[in-house]
Amino acid sequence: MAISAPDAPSTALQALLTALADGLPHVWSADNPGELLAEAGEWGFPLYARDGGVRLEYPAAPLSAQEIADVGGIDPARIHLSLCCASTNTEVLQDTSVDVCLTESQWAGRGRRGRQWSSPFGRHLYLSYGWTQHSPVNAALTIVAALSVFTLLQARLPDLWVKWPNDLWVGERKLGGILVEARPRDHGETRLVVGLGLNIHEDPSLPDTAVSLADLDIRVTRSTLAGAILRQWREDFARFAEEGFTPFLPLWKKADRLTRQPVQISDAQGVRMARVLGLGPDGRLQVSYTADTGTVWLSAGDVSLRPQHP
Repeated sequence: MAISAPDAPSTALQALLTALADGLPHVWSADNPGELLAEAGEWGFPLYARDGGVRLEYPAAPLSAQEIADVGGIDPARIHLSLCCASTNTEVLQDTSVDVCLTESQWAGRGRRGRQWSSPFGRHLYLSYGWTQHSPVNAALTIVAALSVFTLLQARLPDLWVKWPNDLWVGERKLGGILVEARPRDHGETRLVVGLGLNIHEDPSLPDTAVSLADLDIRVTRSTLAGAILRQWREDFARFAEEGFTPFLPLWKKADRLTRQPVQISDAQGVRMARVLGLGPDGRLQVSYTADTGTVWLSAGDVSLRPQHP
């Protein structure tokens, strides 16, 4: 479905992309091909026009709902794939008939605390998984979601770790991030969505502080990886709902590299230096500020945390 927004691709371009989704040449029928090609270039969509035809060239294999469903154990009818959308999280929050949304590109992708998440066409994994529940949202869900991805990738990435509460890092570079959002509904229900952005293929637009799986010589099919992540999420989220965060603490100790390390913390009071003391059974982080003698428990939504290297 085309979505109109001030900072979105035009309706004409979105319709053209939908028609070209199969990656095959199509007869060029636009009244203003030059304008559409120029707009596609501005948005980073690789359209190629030649001899009266046009096609969309994927940097990698297109996403496959059937492959994702087969690996993830999910009804393919509950999976929505798109060439572009504002945000996969927003799609799942708004449409309760969709449990899973993936896109080749998003123009309003976001991270925690409203930060923009770069989402170039066809290069990375932009995945959201949602459901409706009656129980309150547990803030530690963000950490569990990150630990699920850590579980899948740690054997091939010995330098992989989870930066509290939601980031996946390899060494000193960011591989991906988790964003959990909730929206209240009628009758005491809450619509909950877990979103993941994971860098997969080579991408010259990535900053020096980021890394992709391809940069680390790991080649994966995005659909297969998405299915595996969904399968792991379903297993871990079910356990989390039944038993809470305590069973995940041993895994957290394997994934954590900040306990007893200095960090820089940004919150409403400004930027301060602290030392991480550990994680509680509710997913909150215990720190001691350099300028104080006491300790503080931090909640994920309150702060931004950055490692400080000697």
